[in-house]
Amino acid sequence: MGASNSKKKRKPCHERRNVKVLMTDKMRLLQEGRVGGYYEKEVMVYACKEAEWVKERKKLKEEVKVLRKLVDEKEEKIKKMEEGGSSMVMVQKCDKGWPLLGTSYLLEQMKEERARRDEVVEKWKQLYLAIRTELDDLIQRTHGR
Repeated sequence: MGASNSKKKRKPCHERRNVKVLMTDKMRLLQEGRVGGYYEKEVMVYACKEAEWVKERKKLKEEVKVLRKLVDEKEEKIKKMEEGGSSMVMVQKCDKGWPLLGTSYLLEQMKEERARRDEVVEKWKQLYLAIRTELDDLIQRTHGR
């Protein structure tokens, strides 16, 4: 009697082990699928970031070109003023080798800077007024209902 009972118990035990092996295989495959999907997502994210980096690098190169152009223009102005000498009063050179220019050049630079600053302030004022009118309109529509 005992022998037949033990044989009957073995069969379900083997089935349980088979089920357990199948389940672990399924879990392993699912995890590999998740890892594979995760890797694909990481590759996509990296590709997007790389595209952003390329755009940013391009933008920075353009900015460098513009800044170099400005520096070259200012250096040309300084050279012209050094050579002109008649309208400018040259002061002795500093330790760094940069010439200290006369008052007319400094005044010209200050006027240009003030004009740029006024222009920016005017744009901000216009933006502020546009936002304010838009908000007032929105408030009127919401409270008017």
